[in-house]
Amino acid sequence: MAWIYSAGDSGFETPYGTWPFFTNAIIADGKIYSANGEHSPTTPLPRGWKLHCIDAFTGEGIWNITGGGAPAAVADGYLTFDDRYDGYMYVYGKGKSATTVTAPDVVVPKGTGVVIKGTVLDQSPAQPGTPCVSKDSMATQMEYLHMQKPIDGMWHNLTITGVPVTITALDSNGSPTEIGTVTSDGYYGTFSKTWTPTAEGDYKIIASFAGDDSYGSSAASTTISVGPAPAQIELPEQVTPPDYTMTIIFGVIAVIIAVIISVAIAVLLLKKR
Repeated sequence: MAWIYSAGDSGFETPYGTWPFFTNAIIADGKIYSANGEHSPTTPLPRGWKLHCIDAFTGEGIWNITGGGAPAAVADGYLTFDDRYDGYMYVYGKGKSATTVTAPDVVVPKGTGVVIKGTVLDQSPAQPGTPCVSKDSMATQMEYLHMQKPIDGMWHNLTITGVPVTITALDSNGSPTEIGTVTSDGYYGTFSKTWTPTAEGDYKIIASFAGDDSYGSSAASTTISVGPAPAQIELPEQVTPPDYTMTIIFGVIAVIIAVIISVAIAVLLLKKR
């Protein structure tokens, strides 16, 4: 036996302690696709059935998603699957993505930071305009969108993450500057990055998503114009006022001496009388 794969602990949901595999399996591209099911399932159907994608060589689970039924066919990178929970036919495969990017549409002074922002959105027929998400968040996102599951998972302990977006600036000579790579927001599909141009001129700003196992790639561009830095304001030199501290001190001392002399003279005069 090369490996063993288990669908997990079913508790008291089934009499087997796990969710059995009853339907056929489809093998394509080194992966096995099979779903949980039974010959004579109860009504309502047991909870916890899933469609599983398994590495055919290692037995490691690659992904799974809620659904009971049977995979029907694989062609051109797409898998068809009939879900007995809701009666729908689903098609699993790589979807299209769409990237947008914007930047300030006014001339910005050199040395001023600009905010570059945009979106990366799913264009698949079943959920166009929704955020593209990472492969680790795909099952959570699809179950939320199509199977009435909570957006943070059944146990409210999952966080949806987005996809990496690379932002590049091309100057008027076509020389590239890598501004950086950011991760889009998994809940809204938005991204942003602050950049401070170091030279004047017009720049083409390109935001690109390289794609992954779930989405095709996409990119978009915009432009910004950088003008001269603001002229520095020269403040007049402040004249340092003269320091009269010692003069005041000497004056006070002179007054004290004069008072002492006056008192001494008065005392002498009184003694002569």
